Amino acid sequence: MLETIGVAKGGKYILQGPNKELLARWLDDGEGNFIKARWTKVGHPKTHKQCKVHFGLAIAKIREAMIGKGWGICGIAPNAQMIHEILTKMCGGVGELGQRKRLSEMTTTEAMQFFENIRDWAATQLGVYIPDPSPTWREDAKQRGQRQ
Repeated sequence: MLETIGVAKGGKYILQGPNKELLARWLDDGEGNFIKARWTKVGHPKTHKQCKVHFGLAIAKIREAMIGKGWGICGIAPNAQMIHEILTKMCGGVGELGQRKRLSEMTTTEAMQFFENIRDWAATQLGVYIPDPSPTWREDAKQRGQRQ
């Protein structure tokens, strides 16, 4: 099995650098064999800033509200990891067809959707408002989406 990553450009699959030579060598070795190809669009992985917003803003606000309301899990005040696990189960349905994904597996777009899901959940379930991390983050995300 060989996996390469290229870019779609002008209706063609463009390989860069060593990937091009590797594929050519692999195809030469497989001369006469049937080959199965699977094409998947790959997004950009979530950013460090998105992780900081998740743990430093969203989880911190939610934890503060839970403690203020006297919530506990088995008599223990919720910590960041507990809240993260709850949010992953409740709000992590951001993959194709809404399948649940962990933050570590998300693309930047999926991480943005996860944050929006968390904001909605926190507002409806806890009455907590989680502010935008940056006044221009939505516009910045749109510009990044156009470049992808």
